[in-house]
Amino acid sequence: MAFLRAPQSSVDLGGAEIVAYDNDRSIAAVITGGSTLSLVSYRKGLNSPKVVGELDLPGNAQSVDINKDGLIAVAVAVNDRNDGRIYFYQINNNGATPKGSVEVGNLPDSISFTPDGKTLVSANEGEPNEFYGTEDGVDPEGSISVVRINARKPGRSKVSSLDFSGYSTEELRGRGVRISGENPNPLQDIEPEYVSISDDGREAFITLQENNAIARVDIKQGKIKDIFSQGLKDWSGTEIDTTDKDGVYAPGMRTVFGLRMADGLDTFRHQGKTYVITANEGDGRVRPDDVNFEATLADGTTYSYGDNLVEGALSSIEDELTGATIYVYGAADVGNRGNFEADQGDELFITLKYGPVSDDEFYSDELRAGKLSEGDATLISEGRLKTVKDANDSITGVKTFGGRSFSIYTANGKLVYDSGNLLDQITNAAGFYDDGRSDDKSVEPESVVTALIGKRRFAFIGLERPYNQNDPEELGTFIPVFEITKPNKPSYVGAFSAAESLSPEGLHWVSGGNRGGHLLVANEVSGTLDAFRFNLGMI
Repeated sequence: MAFLRAPQSSVDLGGAEIVAYDNDRSIAAVITGGSTLSLVSYRKGLNSPKVVGELDLPGNAQSVDINKDGLIAVAVAVNDRNDGRIYFYQINNNGATPKGSVEVGNLPDSISFTPDGKTLVSANEGEPNEFYGTEDGVDPEGSISVVRINARKPGRSKVSSLDFSGYSTEELRGRGVRISGENPNPLQDIEPEYVSISDDGREAFITLQENNAIARVDIKQGKIKDIFSQGLKDWSGTEIDTTDKDGVYAPGMRTVFGLRMADGLDTFRHQGKTYVITANEGDGRVRPDDVNFEATLADGTTYSYGDNLVEGALSSIEDELTGATIYVYGAADVGNRGNFEADQGDELFITLKYGPVSDDEFYSDELRAGKLSEGDATLISEGRLKTVKDANDSITGVKTFGGRSFSIYTANGKLVYDSGNLLDQITNAAGFYDDGRSDDKSVEPESVVTALIGKRRFAFIGLERPYNQNDPEELGTFIPVFEITKPNKPSYVGAFSAAESLSPEGLHWVSGGNRGGHLLVANEVSGTLDAFRFNLGMI
């Protein structure tokens, strides 16, 4: 019988996205979604967390890891351009001491040490800015940084930068890699997302989420040795729920393909070979993908906006382009830049140059199924499923974002297993499925980590969107656990759930050897850090 277990401990940090753990010192380092690094001590046990320090960082942090010598590395975007640096801190009895920093690529989104702690790999996303799709758009190059750690002076560590200039658009598309957007070339369109190091420390595997691909890096040689596609997931013969308008999980047969587009991944060894397991979240690219004004007056109200300040302004906004202050008024012709009409609750992005726009006005690769001219009749009739605009065609069919699953691949990209609709089914049966996400990416598998207990291996899948459907505050995480001792035949064994948490983002396994261990979970929305106990006696 599958288990459903609550955490042994939970601590509210006010923000929690990615967690790393120092086994020797029993300290967790957690980035909070802003410019703070929290240090949590578990010296009295995983059931007794204590916040022992907070470090102010010189920018927004995206990732954190700790090597075997207690050296913390934090990936930071240091300015509005998302220029990247890795900041180092040494854990000590009083918290952590700064040890310098090194420059890496644009928007370092994920970092990981090799098992020996001597090398750090950074996946630098190079994400386009809010004005992508306009003349003010900036699309930095995605890259991978390999940092050779100087143990005595980490701030003087040697950094090698790997880019994608060795690949052509035609070559990668021929492999099934998605190259799209305003700048359809590998240098700018590829966006490294998440990194995992092989157990032997020789290779790094990095998800290229928007590109539906995985890069394989030879760490010693400092070069990208391969890029392979995650492939198309054929939903024919497997039921899928594609509308959010019926209020229930009601899957049916559809003719549609999924771009798996993994976010998190992990690697593991089986019978001497390296395997890769992926959490197939999916991700669209819309811009500005942000709002700075919400209409609060009655439907149909005419507002005005401008850089002139007069009495009665409803809101003041910093212009993302110029830094000027924009004032919004609840009547026409008060603001000196123009009028706009909005209904109560409408959310807009306002600048002086472009005026009030929706969050997908500048660029969007999403197309609702109702706007398709051909394809599955039920999908078109429902009209709700978000499809991949640039990937749809009459020959290969309609494509959607994400796989709603986890997959297992060999190191050279051969698909060994995909969980089909199992995550949706399990989540719904447990009472955690949110039908409001059925038209989008469903449960959104965000992260995955594996654990070896004795001779058996398990995978923990962090699902971003589920919550307890009976909870009035819409809280409650759901983290399925699978045995993957046989990589081609995973089996569901149970799940974890924290009643006061929401949206697992970062997972970290704390091994207790053959006795089992604990899963640490950083929850993005609730800002909580949970610790779940797991051992073979539970299954």
